[in-house]
Amino acid sequence: MKFKDFPTNVRLRLVCGFFIRIVGSAIFPFMALYFSEELGKIAAGIIMTSFVIVGYVTGLFGGYFSDRFNRKHVLQIGQLVQILCFIGMTVAIHPSNNWALAVAILYFGHAVANGLNYPALEAIVIDSMEPSNRKAIYVYDYWLVNLAIAGGVMLGGAFYRDYRFGLFIGMTLVLTITTVVLQRYLVDSHQGNRSTPANPIVGVIQNYRIALNDRRWMLFVLGSLLVFSTEFHMANYIGVHLAESFQERAIIGVPFDGVRMMAFMQLENTLLVVAITFAVTAFVKRYREKYVFFIGLSLYITAYAAITSMNSFLILAVLAIVFTVGELLYSPIRQVKQVDLLDPERRASYLAFGGLTFHGAKLVAAAGIVVGAFIGPVFMSGYIFLFGALGAYLYYVSLYKMESLRQLAA
Repeated sequence: MKFKDFPTNVRLRLVCGFFIRIVGSAIFPFMALYFSEELGKIAAGIIMTSFVIVGYVTGLFGGYFSDRFNRKHVLQIGQLVQILCFIGMTVAIHPSNNWALAVAILYFGHAVANGLNYPALEAIVIDSMEPSNRKAIYVYDYWLVNLAIAGGVMLGGAFYRDYRFGLFIGMTLVLTITTVVLQRYLVDSHQGNRSTPANPIVGVIQNYRIALNDRRWMLFVLGSLLVFSTEFHMANYIGVHLAESFQERAIIGVPFDGVRMMAFMQLENTLLVVAITFAVTAFVKRYREKYVFFIGLSLYITAYAAITSMNSFLILAVLAIVFTVGELLYSPIRQVKQVDLLDPERRASYLAFGGLTFHGAKLVAAAGIVVGAFIGPVFMSGYIFLFGALGAYLYYVSLYKMESLRQLAA
């Protein structure tokens, strides 16, 4: 299926999301550096950790509001708050002002607004999808996300230090334009589920109690958490390991140390995703989805586990290709399967609850630095592989074994 054949809501989501990500990727990865320089490392750590927590908790309430009320209205409120926060941050970050504390407070406001936005917009888009076109949509989304991040990081690397104010103006304009476009053309057929409790706290507890009692969904979320943690170790234990053990050498006249080696692997990943996503997707169409999914998972998990104890440039470069191919094989299928597991009446709440996969995976990966200090690189490879393999098993139980049992019972 071609891009022009996607539903209007989906095309709006893909295009607007691309522009928001490309400018956001030029700003957000550097915010920790800004707060560290202006407010100190401890304050920066507290701010960035709090940002994650606030974003997740707000997302839980965003999911509740998006299921109870018209989702487009919830999205509109969140977008307006985001615009106001970025206008304030743009003024506060101007070189003549540089009010770092004000930037931090408005950054929290952005986190709150984003928590409202995400479940509402994703639920609207999922409501517009047909089962037959979901995989094609997620392949395009995966490709555009990587393209936007690559472009955004390069943009930020080139301009953030000297032209930070200009980037914030750009983000404010992009948010304003995409908000106008989405409010003008996005169609929301969901009018709200008023059977949920009117009290938001009671409603959130009830919605997520239902999600917790959904065994297939919980196994899927836990499986995702464990599988994602294998990749998130790249920014934690693997980065530390390469910085300490990778001997600096010249590759084609370019000096490479551990930090540059990690950056090179991430660059490989991004360029390969942009270059071969559609070719790989077309190639695997002839094979059973289940086999493609688990072959991809196996390549992905094994490559990240192996990277943990390697320090050869050639081997690391090859392993980066392996985990990229594995990701290309399993990721779109995982996203399609996730949609299949969502309760239609509580899609936004389920999606918000599913955010636990990313936050939990980050915590597991952060703990890996401490674990690695005691067990060493070789055993750390086994540790990461074990987490990934357990996650793959939970995927199998949730997506295939329990589905087969359900069909037999029916």
